[in-house]
Amino acid sequence: MRSLLISTALLALPAYAQDTKVLFLGNSYTAVNDLPNTLRELALSLGDTVEVGMSAPGGYALEDHLGYAPSLAAIASQPWDYVVMQEQSQWGALIVEGATTTASAAVLLCNAIEANYECTYPVFYMTWGHENGDAFSCPTFPSVCTYTGMQQNLRQGYLQVANYNNGYVSPVGEAWKQVRATHPLIDLYQPDGSHPTVEGTYLAACVFYCTLFQQDCINATFTSTLQPDTAAILRQIASSTVLDSVTTWNLDVANGTNAIWSLLEFTSNSYTPFHPGQGTHYWEVSDGDTSTSAQPTFVFPADGWYTITHIYTDPCGNTDTLVSPPFEVYFTGVEEAGTTAPYQVQQTGAGTVEVTGCTGRERLALFDMQGRLLVNERIGGSTAQVACPSGLLFWTVTDGNGMVMKGKVVVR
Repeated sequence: MRSLLISTALLALPAYAQDTKVLFLGNSYTAVNDLPNTLRELALSLGDTVEVGMSAPGGYALEDHLGYAPSLAAIASQPWDYVVMQEQSQWGALIVEGATTTASAAVLLCNAIEANYECTYPVFYMTWGHENGDAFSCPTFPSVCTYTGMQQNLRQGYLQVANYNNGYVSPVGEAWKQVRATHPLIDLYQPDGSHPTVEGTYLAACVFYCTLFQQDCINATFTSTLQPDTAAILRQIASSTVLDSVTTWNLDVANGTNAIWSLLEFTSNSYTPFHPGQGTHYWEVSDGDTSTSAQPTFVFPADGWYTITHIYTDPCGNTDTLVSPPFEVYFTGVEEAGTTAPYQVQQTGAGTVEVTGCTGRERLALFDMQGRLLVNERIGGSTAQVACPSGLLFWTVTDGNGMVMKGKVVVR
């Protein structure tokens, strides 16, 4: 369960070290002409050292990388600064149609990337529309029948996925669109109307440099095998495409952290939270108890109202502070002397609790940590199954004489 939260984050942008580590996960769009090493050479000519890695089997979609051991091994091989994810070219244009697994695969890949190193930025490689649209998908999805429609879908789809995963977009497809419109004699496509020429790969490398370093690449001296004038045009378009729309491509979003914890156990007098972060933790209970463990157990000395504060600093220096709402601790028992019914309230299924020990004259009430009434039902027999939300819930059972027994239950 996620705690109820008041969160304030202090987010630090990454410092560009002399060696910036970038892993590319894609397919032939990434591998053709060796995009990672084109980026490396371009950056080197601007005084920046980039270490690159690549896992890019032909035709792969993001979901394929989830089950591909070399991709997972590459993610886990070191603490990358950036991991670039490139969807299969046709699938990327169908994200907005809800016709692919891109959204779910991106979440799972981002989870794997974060589990390896919290400070890694996910970067989504917006590709380009096919030269004449996607003829294969056109009969089912008319929006991709033309280059213009396919490119618009790619833009929307990659932005949607990046926004959800708090990631960057490297807008190669948008720079591609500008080159097509303003310099049609620069041929970015191979004869198949899909894969990039050397010009196309060079343009992509320029866009990636501007995206990752958030500065222009106009003065780069590396031109690959291109004529200097052609390379200069591509560098200019890449620089303006990225830097004129920094917020559009999520480049102003810091790779933040959060102090949100999961609740492992809450008994009548103890509370055990857990946070998976690899950084440093500081917990403080309002009674003065503290801990620096990722999974502390706090034992409350007496009935009363408490709050828990968690300050988490991740390995890249981002800090977040989370304070729980006040919650009441009381040793489970009878509120008024004379009530002896052994009521039990426990989870029996997903989103369901069972109350036992009743006589058919009781009423069950469930409250959340903020004291809001969630359930208020009369129990018509000795037991009853009651649907309820997940989380930490406080319960009361009131018998026919108005006597109250109360406790708490965690519903997962």
